[in-house]
Amino acid sequence: MSVPAVAERSGWQSKRVGRLPRRAAAYAAAAGLAALAATVASVVGTAPTRSEWTAFALLLPLAALAPRFRVPLGQNQAFHTGPAFLVAGALVLPPALLVGLVVALQLPVWSRDRALWYIQAFNLSNYALSALGAWAVVAAVGTDSDVSFALAGLLAAASFAAVNHALLAIMLRLGHGHPFRATFSATGLGIDFVLAGLGVAVGAFAEFNPWLLPALLAPLVLGHRSLSTVAQLRESEKRFRTMFESAPTAMMLLGVDGSVMAVNRSLEALLGYTEEEFRGLPPGDHVHPDDRANSAGVFAELVRGDRDSYRREALFVTKEGRTVITHLAAALVRDADGKPNYVIGMAEDVTEQKQLEEQLRQSQKLEAIGRLAGGVAHDFNNMLTAIGGYTTFALEHADEGTPLRSDLDEISKATDRAALLTRQLLAFSRKQVLKPELLNLNGIVVELESMLRPLIGEDIVLTTKLDPALGPIEADPGQLHQVVLNLVVNARDAMPTGGALSIETANADVLDEGDGSIAPGRYVTLTVRDAGAGIDEQTLLQIFEPFFTTKDIDKGTGLGLATVYGIVKQSGGYVAVESEVGVGSEFMIYLRRVDDVQQPRTEAAPMPALDVPKDAGAKTVLVVEDEDVVRGLVQQVLEGVGFQVLVAQDGAEALGLAQSRHVDVLLTDLRMPNLGGRDLATRLRASHPALKVVYMSGYADSGILSDGVLPPGTAFLEKPFTFTELTETVQGLMS
Repeated sequence: MSVPAVAERSGWQSKRVGRLPRRAAAYAAAAGLAALAATVASVVGTAPTRSEWTAFALLLPLAALAPRFRVPLGQNQAFHTGPAFLVAGALVLPPALLVGLVVALQLPVWSRDRALWYIQAFNLSNYALSALGAWAVVAAVGTDSDVSFALAGLLAAASFAAVNHALLAIMLRLGHGHPFRATFSATGLGIDFVLAGLGVAVGAFAEFNPWLLPALLAPLVLGHRSLSTVAQLRESEKRFRTMFESAPTAMMLLGVDGSVMAVNRSLEALLGYTEEEFRGLPPGDHVHPDDRANSAGVFAELVRGDRDSYRREALFVTKEGRTVITHLAAALVRDADGKPNYVIGMAEDVTEQKQLEEQLRQSQKLEAIGRLAGGVAHDFNNMLTAIGGYTTFALEHADEGTPLRSDLDEISKATDRAALLTRQLLAFSRKQVLKPELLNLNGIVVELESMLRPLIGEDIVLTTKLDPALGPIEADPGQLHQVVLNLVVNARDAMPTGGALSIETANADVLDEGDGSIAPGRYVTLTVRDAGAGIDEQTLLQIFEPFFTTKDIDKGTGLGLATVYGIVKQSGGYVAVESEVGVGSEFMIYLRRVDDVQQPRTEAAPMPALDVPKDAGAKTVLVVEDEDVVRGLVQQVLEGVGFQVLVAQDGAEALGLAQSRHVDVLLTDLRMPNLGGRDLATRLRASHPALKVVYMSGYADSGILSDGVLPPGTAFLEKPFTFTELTETVQGLMS
């Protein structure tokens, strides 16, 4: 490595250098004086011979051209063949001509780099002292024989490289505080020694026949091109290594046997192994066991050369045992003969994306099941209304103690059980009718605690931990009772031999940094934790589906957790589940906290049973229901208590009746073909502002009871309903 190259690498020739420190300036001056003194001392009394002049004349242009053929190594490093010609000069030229070669070598550098004058002066002094040192070694060893010539040349080359680097290292130390190892590197010394060693061959040419020296120009040019190619390849490899190491995508190089050759920092961060640990793993050990067969198959096709690349979803295992889902792209790299050499793979972590996709699919599936369940429950409620109503009619005519009365009682009980089932379906589908009010969740738990202890049995220890500073929520208390009961029963069934069950309440703030499954905000949480058998990963994906159960056929309906899910979601909350097989499960309910506390909504006082007003017959009720059996039943009940009843099977027919008849009360189903109950009421009230409206449905409609409040002059009747509920609702509006 030449002096300018080392100086450039170390920042010596930076244009930012303004002034040298005093010690460095003194050292540079001393080096210059020493070079001048050595030149004068060696030149005095020597006269070049004709052959020496000839060799000088032939070496001079070669030395001057050498800096023009610099080979860059990157990081401001470069080398040229100048040292070879100086060592050759030390072997065959007197000191005066050798100094001339030094000057010839520096002139192109001065004209090209235009460095500061003291840098140029120091470089000239350095080269002069290094070259004269090499000449002194040659003079001491002698060149009388071929062996001594070769030995003197090698020692001269070593002397040149050592003196060159030593003088520069001292200057960099004094001028910039650089450590000596920055200049005395094995690579730098080795390159300079090899280049200087070439001077032995050049000197041999000059000694044997100096006119052969121009013939060296061609191999030197070819050597320069070869070295330049090597340098470019080295730089290209360095760029690739930098790109490989700093790439945000996890990357690896694999041998054709599957062994890890290299990995980048991103892959180390992804899987937790260092590169050394990767190299020590058996081939394919970082691949998930479930994916090893598929991975090995496509990798075998790749290394056989059957394909050049592939893309697939791959499962990896981290050092801690966590599964990572990736999009893996692998490509085969062939050698110069076209044979498979190694494989480069790039893996992008899509674990979180896959989890979000699975959550979306699960949500869409539950939504679809919910719509189906809600629709079935709505139609079933219509049938239950008719069954329950006509059973009530029949019971009025059946004598006590008769077999008919007993049969009708059983039909009535079955109707009630079926109504409970439809309410559970509607709870899951989030289409049930809620009556939210401002409440404290602690009160719900305290109310239920005494009932829960006998429910779970003596072999299960129930503990409660209630936050005294718990914030208020707005929810339907009856539905929250159902949520707590279902979760406790589910926990009890998970511990058939007994265990510990806890119920906790707390305030919680969900931040934006979460996984997105719960919207940021302020919540109140209800946590039910058991020490049961736990839930496996596959079951966790299905636990909220209606009719899905892991219990025996006669032990559960599969609607308990589905009901919890529906109630919580319809209440604007979230359900989170954590479970570990053999350890237990934890269900956490998140409900929005009401920060701007207002007076809790109070329910209207229970309406006492009303006698039929004497003028009931003067009141007209328009019944609009698309189910014939329900429409007929309602007509029969209302006419039985003295109302005049008009019936219509759809909204269009109802509009026609209202145009020709006076209507006091509109009793309409919410969901009907073409014209729904809400739209019908709006159009009729435009011409009958005093019209009272009763909506009936077993299926909560968005916008009706969405906040628990109905407009004035409006009531809601939930299907299936009893005769008493029907008559009291209509009479309540009339009064």
